[in-house]
Amino acid sequence: MSPIHASGVRAALRISRRNALRSKRRSALILAMIGLPVALAVLALTALFPAAGSDREHYPIGQADAVVTGAHGWAGLTQDAWGNTRDAQGNGVSPQPGDVPFTQAEVTVLLPPGSRVVPVARGTFRYLTPQGYETGEIRQVDLRDPMSRGTFRLTEGRLPAAPGEAVVSADRLKRDDARAVAPGVTLLVGDERRPVRVVGVALFALAGIGPTLATFPGSLPDDAFGPADPELMSRAWLVDSPRPVTWADVRRLNAQGLVVVSRAVTDRLTADEPPSRVSDPVRAVPWVAIMLLEVVLLAGPAFAVGRLRRSREFALVAVQGGSPAHLRTIALADGLLFGVVASALGAALGVVASRLATPLLEWWAGVLLGPFRVPWAEVATTAVLGVVAGLLAALAPAVAASRTDPVAVLSGRRERSRERAGRPLLGAVLVVAGTAATIASAGHDIAWTATSALVTQLGLVALVPVLLAATARLAARLPLPLRFAARDAVRNRGRTAPAVAAVMTAVVALVAVGVAGHSVAGQRSVLDYAQAPAGALQVTGPDLTPELWDRVRSAVREELPARVPLIEARMLATRSGTPLFAFVPDDASGTNRVELLDATGSGGFLVGGEDLLRYVLRRDDPAAVAALREGKPVVLNPDVIRQGEVRIGLTPATGGEPLALTLPAVGVRPTGQGWARVVVSPEAAAKNGYAAVTCMLVVDPADFRTPRATADRIAAKVERITGKAAVRLETLETPGDTLLLVVLGIIAAVLVLGMTSVATMLAAVEARPDLETMSAVGAAPRVKRAVVAGQALVIALLGSVTGVLAGLAPGVAAASRPIPHPTMVLRPDGVTTIVPAEAPTIAIPWALIGLLVVGLPLLAALGGAAFTRSRLPLPRRRAT
Repeated sequence: MSPIHASGVRAALRISRRNALRSKRRSALILAMIGLPVALAVLALTALFPAAGSDREHYPIGQADAVVTGAHGWAGLTQDAWGNTRDAQGNGVSPQPGDVPFTQAEVTVLLPPGSRVVPVARGTFRYLTPQGYETGEIRQVDLRDPMSRGTFRLTEGRLPAAPGEAVVSADRLKRDDARAVAPGVTLLVGDERRPVRVVGVALFALAGIGPTLATFPGSLPDDAFGPADPELMSRAWLVDSPRPVTWADVRRLNAQGLVVVSRAVTDRLTADEPPSRVSDPVRAVPWVAIMLLEVVLLAGPAFAVGRLRRSREFALVAVQGGSPAHLRTIALADGLLFGVVASALGAALGVVASRLATPLLEWWAGVLLGPFRVPWAEVATTAVLGVVAGLLAALAPAVAASRTDPVAVLSGRRERSRERAGRPLLGAVLVVAGTAATIASAGHDIAWTATSALVTQLGLVALVPVLLAATARLAARLPLPLRFAARDAVRNRGRTAPAVAAVMTAVVALVAVGVAGHSVAGQRSVLDYAQAPAGALQVTGPDLTPELWDRVRSAVREELPARVPLIEARMLATRSGTPLFAFVPDDASGTNRVELLDATGSGGFLVGGEDLLRYVLRRDDPAAVAALREGKPVVLNPDVIRQGEVRIGLTPATGGEPLALTLPAVGVRPTGQGWARVVVSPEAAAKNGYAAVTCMLVVDPADFRTPRATADRIAAKVERITGKAAVRLETLETPGDTLLLVVLGIIAAVLVLGMTSVATMLAAVEARPDLETMSAVGAAPRVKRAVVAGQALVIALLGSVTGVLAGLAPGVAAASRPIPHPTMVLRPDGVTTIVPAEAPTIAIPWALIGLLVVGLPLLAALGGAAFTRSRLPLPRRRAT
C-alpha cells in the first residue's frame, strides 16, 4: 500500500471540489444535512450566552460605576463582590425598623471626590387599573440618565420625563389583561391613590427582581419603598465615579455601613470565570453522540449516491495505477470538504441568526438580554464535530470506493457485491446490554437513559444488515415489486443499511419523547384536583373593585334562571380595602407537601353568610349556623383548634408586617370534602376591626347545575368586562398533550419522508439495469412506479418498526419517575390527604405509533410512486 502524501490529499480535495460544483443539487443536500444541525447548535449556544451571570446581580449596574445602598445601623458589615452581606456577628444583614437610610448628601461625601449619584428605589405596590387592582414591582429611577443605559430598552412610546409618568414592562403586556396597563392608562398607586400615567413600554435587564413599572423620580415618596434592604436594593444610588471603585474602596465603605456592587470588581470576577454554558460536560456527551450519529446516518446515503455516480471516475483512477488507498482518500476528501464548508457556513449562519433573533428572543423572554457575545470556544467545538460528522458519513462510501472493480465498471456490468452481512454478534451484545441498562436507568438521571439508549441504537445499526436479510426471506411470497425491493435492499446493504438506520434513529428519539411526554401528561397534577364541587360555577377575582364586581354580578345573573341563588364569598381586608392573605394552621408537615391552588387569594379564610357555609360544608348544619350567628369562625378541620381558639396569620397583599388574629372557634367537619378552611360572618370581621372585599361568586350545583354553554357565555361576558376575573366550571377534564403529539408527528414526517426519499432515489439509480431487463421482457410501465414505491416502503417500514420497538424502552424509563415518598396533599378545607408512593402510570401514544408504523411508510410509498416516471428505460447495448 503506497502512502498518501500531502500532495495527494490536495489533489483529492481539488477533485472533490470540481465534483461538488458539477453536482450542485447533491452538494446542496449534503451541505444542508451537515450545516443545519451545526447552525441550530450554534444558534442555541449564542442565544443563551448573553444571559450568563446576570442572575447574581441584585440590581443592574448599567453604565454606572457602582450601585450602593446602606443605613447608619450597618456599620462594620462585610460583603462579597455581588453585594451579599454579613454583619459583625456573621449573620445576614436584614432591614430593621430603626435603621435610618443614608441621604444622598451623606453618600456623596463618602464616595471618591467628584462622584455623581442618582437615587433609585424599588418596592412592591398595589395599584388600581381600569380592570381592577394589581400588585407588582415598581422601580423609581430616571431612565434618561446615562447611568441607566444598558438596564432597559424602550420598545414603544417614550421615557418618563416628569413625576407621575412611568413605562411598563414588556413582559407584563404579554398577559391576557394587557390593556389594563397599556400606554395611555392612568394607574392609581398605593393607599394614597397617587396617579401614574403609562407613557411607554420597555424591556428590562435580567437582574434581581424585574419591575412591572418604572416611574420617574418623585412619582412616589421615598418612604413608600420601606426601609433600606441590601438584598432588594429598595433604596439605593447609582454612582458615576471619576475612577474605578476598587475592592479597597468597597471595604472602606462597608465600614461606614454601605453595601457596594462595583463594576470594576465584578468585571474582574466574570473575566476570570470560564463562560461555559454546560454545567457538567459529561452529561452532554450522550446527547452530542446521538446528534452526531443522526447526522452521519442522514448524510451517509447522499455520499453513497455520489460514490455510485463517480464509479467510472474511480475505475479510471484505478486502471491508471491508483491504489485502494488513493480511492479512499478521494472519497474521504468529499467528507472533509463538505464537512469543513458545511460547518463553517452553519456556524456563521448560527451566529448571524442568533444576532437577528435577539429581539424576538427578548420579546419571548420578556427581559433584556446581555450584550451580544459569541462563545467562540463552543462554536469552534461544534464546527469540529460537524467536520467529524462529514468524515464519518463518507467513511463507508470511501471503503466501497476502494473496492471498485474497474473492469466491471468500465465494461458497464454490475459490480460483484462484496458487502458483509453486518456484525450480528457485536450488534446483539450491544442491544442486550443497552436494553438492560435502559431498564436499570428507570427513575434515575435522564443522561443515563440517553447513554443506554445510544448503546442500543449502535447495536441496532450493526444488526440492520441482518434485519434486511431476514426481511428478504420473508418477502418470498409477496408481489413482485415488494419482493424485488426487499431483495434489492439485501443485495445493496451498503446503500440501504444507512438509510434504514437513519430512519430508525430518528424514530427512536421521537417515540421516547412521545412516551415520556404522554405519560407525564397522563399523570394527575396538582391543578387536576377539584377546586370546587362537581358542577359548581365559580367566578373568582380578588383584585376587582366593587364597581367591577357589580358589573360581573349583573352579567352572571343575566345568564342564569331567575330563582338561582348566587352565593358571594369575601375575604378579609384592611380598613382601606387592602386584601389580607390568611395563614390558617394545618397539621401537614412541610415535607412532600402539596397545597392546592387557591383561586380566591384568601388563604381559605372566607367571609360570608349561611348560604356560603352550606356550600362549603355540603349540607345544612344547624350547629354551624348557630356558631356563625354568634360571631364564631367555623373551622372545617377541627384538629387545628387549640383550647377552643384558632390563631390566624394575616399578610397584606402589598407585603409588610404580618398580623395575628386569634378568635374563639367551632370545629365542624364537612360532608366529604369541604371547600374552605374557615368561614366567618361579616359582622364578626367588622367587630375585630377588619373589612371584607368580594373575592368569589358561586353557583352551588345543589341549586343549579350550570350547562357548559351557559358557562362559556358567562366567561365571554366577564372577559369583556375585565381580564382579572376567572370563570371555572368544575368538571372532570383529562389533561391533553395534543400539541406535543402534533409537533412530534410533523418532525417525524419531515425526517422519515426526507431520509426515505434520498435512499429511494439512490435505489432507483442502482436498479436501472434491472428495470431495463423488465422492459426488455415486456413489463408494463406501471411496474417502475410499483418498484420504487416498494423500495420506499421497505426502507420506511423497517426503520419505523425497529425504531418504535427500540424507542419504547427509553421512553418508559424516562417516564418512570416514581414518587419516592408519600405526598401530603392539603385539601381546600385544610385536611390532609395522603397520596402513597407508587410508580407513575405509563401511557403509550398510540396515535403517534400508528403514524410512524402505518401512516408514514404508506405515505413514503405513495410519494415514491407519485414522483417517479412510469416510463421504463430502454435497454442499452454495451460494448464488450
